[in-house]
Amino acid sequence: MTRKFAVGLLIVVGLFALFIGWGFYRSSRISWRFEAVTVGASDAQVRHLLGRPSWTEPCGKSFGEPKPNCTEYLYRNSFAPFVPEYYSVRFDTSSHVIDKDVYESP
Repeated sequence: MTRKFAVGLLIVVGLFALFIGWGFYRSSRISWRFEAVTVGASDAQVRHLLGRPSWTEPCGKSFGEPKPNCTEYLYRNSFAPFVPEYYSVRFDTSSHVIDKDVYESP
């Protein structure tokens, strides 16, 4: 019984470490790739750089100031809300980037 417990504990600790490692990797990848997003980039270019957004909404619904005729992609830090960091990319009606911002809490 002790050996099974030790193996089980090792598996749980390993999975937890893998989860934490993946979270750090994902967050750092979004952070440095976000810098490559430029005004005028297409929706496809942004998705290629950053992947699928955590959520999509009208601009300013969750953060910032509302803008008409605008869609916002939000990418959250893997450890949000514990690490309150969100990357925002805003698109016009032709699906091209008009603005980007990082929302962080002190």
